[in-house]
Amino acid sequence: MRRCAFRVIITLTQIAFLAGLSIPQTVFSHDHGKIRMYKLNKKGQPIRLKWMGDSNEAGCQSSFKTKKVFRFAQVGYAYCVLYSGENCAAGSEVSAKWHGRTYKNADFDVDQPQTKLVKGTEWFLSQDKNIEINSWYCEYS
Repeated sequence: MRRCAFRVIITLTQIAFLAGLSIPQTVFSHDHGKIRMYKLNKKGQPIRLKWMGDSNEAGCQSSFKTKKVFRFAQVGYAYCVLYSGENCAAGSEVSAKWHGRTYKNADFDVDQPQTKLVKGTEWFLSQDKNIEINSWYCEYS
């Protein structure tokens, strides 16, 4: 009796597992990008900003509250632009300088500050202070 019940449990587990494999996975029409922003605390230590709202959505995103940022990271987007003004106001673009590994085929001058921030985790708005950011725009390729 116990042996029969054990076989039934094993069989049901196998059926459930195989049924789970047959469920089609969601297909996305584009990559999903992610951004992260870091601020310096009073001791000069980097702290990741949390509660970013729609930070992983493409297009113009406005922050509910001004973010104080010194480093920016993004993956999955062709590029992102940070703004000190609200609603991605023209003329309020914030530049950042790349401090990561050198891009072999970079289409930008890695020694100059940039406003179009391509994929990477080493974009520094400043080395030693926080810069106010109110909105950002990210675009898929």
